Amino acid sequence: MGSGSERPRSRKRDSDATRAALLDAARDLFGRHGYEAVTLRDIGERAGADGSLVARYFGGKAALYRSAVAEDSREVTVSPDTVDLAAFTAYALGRADRRGAPGPLVQALLSQGNAPEVRASAADEMRTRLVAPLAARLAADGAEDPVARAEVLISCLVGVIALRSSGLFDGLSALSPEAIGAMLESAAQAQASSANGPGTSAVDRPGRADVPPAG
Repeated sequence: MGSGSERPRSRKRDSDATRAALLDAARDLFGRHGYEAVTLRDIGERAGADGSLVARYFGGKAALYRSAVAEDSREVTVSPDTVDLAAFTAYALGRADRRGAPGPLVQALLSQGNAPEVRASAADEMRTRLVAPLAARLAADGAEDPVARAEVLISCLVGVIALRSSGLFDGLSALSPEAIGAMLESAAQAQASSANGPGTSAVDRPGRADVPPAG
C-alpha cells in the first residue's frame, strides 16, 4: 500500500500532465482555427480531459490562449545581435508547413474577434521576440527608423505565413521557404544599403543566428 507522500506526488504528476495536454491541444486548435471558433469543449476533447478544467489550470479561455501564444513564441526567439531573416523565415514557413497551420501567434495577430487583449498579447510577443531584435540589427547597420522598418518586414513575414497555404496566390504557394526567406533578407539588407548610400551592403555581417530547432 502506498504511503501518503506518494499519493500527492502522483496527483501532482496527473495535474501536470492534464495541464500540459490542455495547453498542447489549445496550441494546435487555436493555431488552426483561431480564438473564436474553438470552444473549451473542443480543447477538452482533444486533450482527453474535461474542458471545464481550463478554468482551474489557466483561469479561462482567454488566459489559455495567451499561454498558448506565449508557449509557441518561445520557440522563435532570435538573438538581438545577429538576425538572419532568410534562415528564420525558412524555419517559420517550414514549421507552418509541418503542422499544416499558421500557429496561434499568427492567428492571434490576425484575429478580429471579441478578445482584443489576446491580440494585444500576441503583438507584444512579436515585438519582443522578432521586431526588437531585427530593429537592433537594422539600427546597427545605420538604417533610418529601424523599428518601423522592422515592423514592416515582420508584418510581411506574418502575411506570408498566413497566406502561403491558402492557395489564393499560386506564385507564393509555389515558392520554397528558402526562396521567400532570401527575398525578405534581401529587403532587410536594402534598408541598410539605402541608409549608407549606394554600393554598401549588409551581406557580409558575421555570425548570423542559427535557425531555431524545429518544433
